[in-house]
Amino acid sequence: MIVYSLHCSNGHRFEGWFASAEAYAAQRASGRVACPACDDRSVGKLPSAPYVNTGRGDVAQASVKPDGREGTPVANVMSAMKAFLLANTENVGRRFPEVARRMHYGEESHRGIRGRVTTEEAQALEEEGVPAVALPPALALGEDVH
Repeated sequence: MIVYSLHCSNGHRFEGWFASAEAYAAQRASGRVACPACDDRSVGKLPSAPYVNTGRGDVAQASVKPDGREGTPVANVMSAMKAFLLANTENVGRRFPEVARRMHYGEESHRGIRGRVTTEEAQALEEEGVPAVALPPALALGEDVH
């Protein structure tokens, strides 16, 4: 895994994670790297210091959550993201591909949805140009979601 500091032509800065330098180059060349703030696809790398794993096993210090419990900054962000997704999306379950297509083709009003898809269904949605994002396991909402 390689992490790049990126910027778009509109001046937004963001971080991108890629399997390798070659994966970044291929995704950028195919127009699949876009600014999360403005969707600009004119993206470039910013100079950044390389990360060197010293093997010392340094661990991030825990922070205190608003409720007084401790957690790492990453855990706090993930918790906030879960809460946001639960509050702002509708669980359509196994109907996800059908509902996503209807919204994409204007047959249904656009809204945030989540649900379950098979690998084949996810590939079919991508081939049709229907936007869908797989959620990482760390954002599991107590259900298999896409």
